[in-house]
Amino acid sequence: MCGIAGVISLDSKQVPDLKRRLEVMNLLQAHRGPDGEGTWQHANGHVGFAHRRLSIIDLKTGDQPMTDNAGNWVAFNGEIYNYIELRNELGPANFATTSDTEVILHAYRKWGANCVNHFRGMFSFTLWDEANQALFCARDRFGIKPFYYTVCDGTLYFASEIKGLLPFLPAIDTDLEGFRDYVTFQFCLAGKTLFKGLASCFRVMPCR
Repeated sequence: MCGIAGVISLDSKQVPDLKRRLEVMNLLQAHRGPDGEGTWQHANGHVGFAHRRLSIIDLKTGDQPMTDNAGNWVAFNGEIYNYIELRNELGPANFATTSDTEVILHAYRKWGANCVNHFRGMFSFTLWDEANQALFCARDRFGIKPFYYTVCDGTLYFASEIKGLLPFLPAIDTDLEGFRDYVTFQFCLAGKTLFKGLASCFRVMPCR
């Protein structure tokens, strides 16, 4: 279990106090990753990632957020079960680590958004595509790994847990439709949550 979080301005403007926002999100999800933490901010200040790490694979060189040194960055929670096979297919000589996180970066460079169809595992991740100035987010098919998001004042916030998003809401109110779903099915349908203005991502969410 790891924790991911991030912020992106939807109009590409600089996000005020971006570093502090990322630090707060990491702090609120500290229990998800006792083995390390990190943040990344774009030079333009309009997008940034935060990560709390529980070390499972590649204990020494798997720190996140991780870059491919071509301007792309990823924050990842989960495990890609077939990462060794994909690593061999993508060319082991191109890798600087032995982590499944780096496989996501290389797979995206080769296949774009279709990379998720090559992954076997449980995952939620967010990837910044520098060449296209785009944010790409994805979640495993069964929704094993969580991904929540909200948009406030033209800024998209996302995190592994709802508590990482609550400080940025203008008000904390109950989503009555989500509550109705929960008391009926013990589950919120169609991406709803118990909080108004907060949603759960299903699979893929590109953002330009």
